[in-house]
Amino acid sequence: MVGCRLRRLARDADGAVAVLFAVLSVAIALAVGAAVDYGRAAEVKATLQSAVDAAALAGASDYTVPSAQSAAEALAQDYVTKSTAALPSDVSIASTAITPGTTGSGNNVAYTMSVSVIASVPTTFLSLYEKSVTVAASATAKNPVVTASFDIGSFVSYACDANTVYWYVVPANGGVPDASAMNLLWSNNTSSPASSVTFNVAASAKIGFAFENVTGARDPSLGGCNYGKNMYGAHAGDTQWLYSSLSSPSQYYNVAPGGTDTGTHANYPADQDCALIVEKGTYNSRRGTWSYSSPPQGQCYSTTGSGEDYYSDNQVSCCTTGATTTTEMTNAAPSCSDLNGTSYQYNWNDMGGTTDTFNYGNDMQFAFSCSGGSGSGNGTSTTSVALTN
Repeated sequence: MVGCRLRRLARDADGAVAVLFAVLSVAIALAVGAAVDYGRAAEVKATLQSAVDAAALAGASDYTVPSAQSAAEALAQDYVTKSTAALPSDVSIASTAITPGTTGSGNNVAYTMSVSVIASVPTTFLSLYEKSVTVAASATAKNPVVTASFDIGSFVSYACDANTVYWYVVPANGGVPDASAMNLLWSNNTSSPASSVTFNVAASAKIGFAFENVTGARDPSLGGCNYGKNMYGAHAGDTQWLYSSLSSPSQYYNVAPGGTDTGTHANYPADQDCALIVEKGTYNSRRGTWSYSSPPQGQCYSTTGSGEDYYSDNQVSCCTTGATTTTEMTNAAPSCSDLNGTSYQYNWNDMGGTTDTFNYGNDMQFAFSCSGGSGSGNGTSTTSVALTN
């Protein structure tokens, strides 16, 4: 009798275990399925986050002035479109929001670009309970307005020509800037030229310098003289333009800002840099000052670095083997982000005179640096485009 009861109890226990195992198997399967589905959703979210981060940074970098807002917004949208196109085909984008804006006020401003994307990721194992999982990603990048500094120190011009320096934001096409983009910095045709100038500009904006040279037109009372034609054939009164954002700076010497032909009689080399040498400064922390190497004299530079004598007149050695336009013009049209707190010295040769001796720095020499840029009123300082969340 007792044996029968024990056997029946064993059978009941086995049945209960089987039922419990079946229930647990379903729970385990659901847990594994949930892990797979939510793991896939997490992968999609990571991809979306990378996409919005890149889109926000690209859009903010392109947002340098209020008039650039539409183009910057379009660029951010393009980044999102291309990035989300690489997602699995069954992942659908529910919404995308691109929001340009500004923070701060006055000179303490930053341009911002916010990007958010919401996507729907279909489930497999959880489809009976939840057809899809919603994932979202967002990012905001800030492009601070910083202070750029133009400093000529104790420079004295020895040029007979009238020389004027402007700064401009390098156009998107990389060509000659518009006339409206020119901002006056300095002229040697005045008795009291500026010794330093500061201006505000977005951290990512590429800054070029335009050097306007008018042959023999400087006021004689200031050191000017009419020496006739210069070495390149320019007549007295002819105007030539040199642009630091071009390689070489004399590439479009006969084109004024805006595209107008200057009518100069000159014929400058467009494939050699005989106008500008840019040198990185060395900071002395004890004195709080920058110093620069003396620019090389009596030579200019080709794109290849091979020695050349463009005029074959043996008056000067034109191009020195090994030195190239690229190495001598490092950061000739940088953004403040590119400078990254370092000062650079610009040494200009105006390519004037009956013999161009390539005396860099004799016609114009200045230092360029950047600082500041909190753009949020919180006291922080940066000169780079950065994510804020």
